[in-house]
Amino acid sequence: MFNNAVKILMGISMISFLSFSKGEISFQKQLITENSKKIEIIENNEKDNAIKNSRDREEKIRYKIVEFAKTQIGKPYVYGATGNNSFDCSSFVQYVFKKTLGITIPRVSAEQSIFKPKLHNNIKKGDLLFFETLEKGRISHVGMYIGNRQFIHASSKSKRVIVSDFTGFYQDKFRWAVSVI
Repeated sequence: MFNNAVKILMGISMISFLSFSKGEISFQKQLITENSKKIEIIENNEKDNAIKNSRDREEKIRYKIVEFAKTQIGKPYVYGATGNNSFDCSSFVQYVFKKTLGITIPRVSAEQSIFKPKLHNNIKKGDLLFFETLEKGRISHVGMYIGNRQFIHASSKSKRVIVSDFTGFYQDKFRWAVSVI
């Protein structure tokens, strides 16, 4: 669309230049200035649309991840399990990203927590949340933020995949998040 607009405006500029005598060059400059402003408006609209489309695409991807993760609620927690029918916390998030986006992330929570830049704010649905739950000075648990101050995870305490509130114990043990997307 932009290329067509430029061609049309350039054509108008050339016709104006050829159609007017030397004494009316200022009119031609005015027309070129107006056309440049129109081109700038078109470019800005295209940039705005590209940004909006990118945000819409990201939101759809995040929605897809979270909705798939929710289909795993109730599946059993088994320490060291690697997915499909039972999970530990890190295999759960690994499985969700592999199945929904074809993305392979590291296997254990400590490695998952450092494979992308750390986030401490602007956490979005689908971002991974990392916790230090064992008082050993290292990441020992991971879950996925699903919005409304909740996250989904394979819980060793509940022995299944559940949704938990990001309050109390988990809020105290939270260290940072990572965005895979």
